[in-house]
Amino acid sequence: MSEAIWTDITLDRLKRSADPLADQCMDALLAHGEVEQANQVLDHLNGQGALPEHAPPALASYLAATAQLPADVDMARLARAQAFFTTYGAQFGVSLLCRSLPVLYTGRQGGAQVLASTGKLTDHFERRASETLRFILDAAEPGGLAPGGKGLLTIRRVRLMHAAIRHFARINRHWPDGRWPADWGEPINQEELMGTLLAFSLEAIEGLRALGVPVSAQDAEDQLYLWKVIGEVLGIDPAGMPADIAAARRQWQAIARRNFGHSADGLLLTEAHVAFLQQNLPEVAHGLVPALMASLLGRRNAGYLGLQQSGWWQWAIDLLRWVFRIKARLAGSSHTAQSFMAEYGQALMEALQKHWAGAAQGRPFRIPAQALQPQ
Repeated sequence: MSEAIWTDITLDRLKRSADPLADQCMDALLAHGEVEQANQVLDHLNGQGALPEHAPPALASYLAATAQLPADVDMARLARAQAFFTTYGAQFGVSLLCRSLPVLYTGRQGGAQVLASTGKLTDHFERRASETLRFILDAAEPGGLAPGGKGLLTIRRVRLMHAAIRHFARINRHWPDGRWPADWGEPINQEELMGTLLAFSLEAIEGLRALGVPVSAQDAEDQLYLWKVIGEVLGIDPAGMPADIAAARRQWQAIARRNFGHSADGLLLTEAHVAFLQQNLPEVAHGLVPALMASLLGRRNAGYLGLQQSGWWQWAIDLLRWVFRIKARLAGSSHTAQSFMAEYGQALMEALQKHWAGAAQGRPFRIPAQALQPQ
């Protein structure tokens, strides 16, 4: 792309672009009635088995084309970023849940509408949120992007989910005027995917800093690098990715200017998200959830989602920051303490994911085979 990645010209182009490789695979699976067969094959691969002979040809071609990371990936840098994520797993969890995920609900034209539709498609907001957390954990944990790593398969599976959702969003008749609005761009388009990448990297890092975690400039660049690699496997055009944190910040500001605002779907998603988090706290502490989200999101984005900062709960938020600062100093004080914090963060995040996803809810990351249901 000749224009800077944060200009309207470039972002308009990204808005009109989707993911041809995954879309072509999904079109073939749907045309031949092979979606459930594809899901069964992907379930089999979760156990690190070989690709079954009965795999649909379109799926086999897609998996072969996406089996490897780009040849120039710096694996040592990936490992460093993943180790940082694991060391501060608890803090990352709070930042992701109270800043990175809810900020995506501010996408007022297309973004929030598709998110609300996929939540209704699974009939459980909790499951959709849990799948998102599992996607992040699988991709960001040490070894997740190595050959045969579960993160690599998870990303490719989510990419097919995106393609299925795009297909059903395009043909659905329940949108305004009976069709997907052209001015929304493609469903789950490249601009929205870039926004998600930045929410999980740049915004997650800013959330950590707001929580009192000391994040060096190199740590921030490494996290962006990790998510750029994840993004390329997810089908995001590398030409639309920022070179560094400074460029990422300019691109995020432009995406926010163009897309963020109030929407009925954004409010519904926020309400469900708050309830999702509150169910894991005693009732007396339920007010902390919207207050913490509002604090981390900032006044403007929180306002778009109907959240208000609470002076009454500020003491609890300050206490949380103090606890995280103490843990951060402990993590850097010695090798033993650092190892302890890494294990603690990993264990906590895995416990959260296990609790929310729940074995009783069945298999994760199912490619949908039915139309979306807009609100």
